Amino acid sequence: MGRTALENKPQSGISLIEVMMSAFILTIALMAIAMTMVRGMSSMFYTQEQLIAKQKAREGLESVFTARSTQNITWAQIQNTTVSGGIFLTDFQPIRGMGADGIANTSDDASEPIETITLPGNDGKFGTDDDEVRALDQYERKITIGNVLNSQKQVDPDIREMTIEVRFKLNNVWHSVTVSSYISRFA
Repeated sequence: MGRTALENKPQSGISLIEVMMSAFILTIALMAIAMTMVRGMSSMFYTQEQLIAKQKAREGLESVFTARSTQNITWAQIQNTTVSGGIFLTDFQPIRGMGADGIANTSDDASEPIETITLPGNDGKFGTDDDEVRALDQYERKITIGNVLNSQKQVDPDIREMTIEVRFKLNNVWHSVTVSSYISRFA
């Protein structure tokens, strides 16, 4: 009844709005993928720094145990400097080479240089020309030694608690790793 063939044909094709919506969804998806990749890369770098911090915390712990076991220091010295006779500095200290006493975070460490570590270069292998030597100038360690109470709520004279905290600065934000252990008077 007066209709043309063009009017009877169903419409097909993509409208401009559908194209714009598809482009918008694709943009959101690509941005999410890019953000995930950036987050993954930063997490990978953070993990490396955290591993270094854990090792430096354990190193501090082991230096105290070794000094006690070899009897290089007395039981009275295994305390912070706030206690009479204690040798461990009370605040965060730069991670330096251990001084003449061979113990971390004591006053004789101040004359030692900041520690350095060697990391593998781009090839991922140690001992090649591209290895990276890096100073640990963004790392600090604090050793806290406290008393332990026995079952009668009195200070146990033969056991102390050691807490070693290592903090490091990454992207101007401090992160920390803490290791705790008990040490006894007896080796």
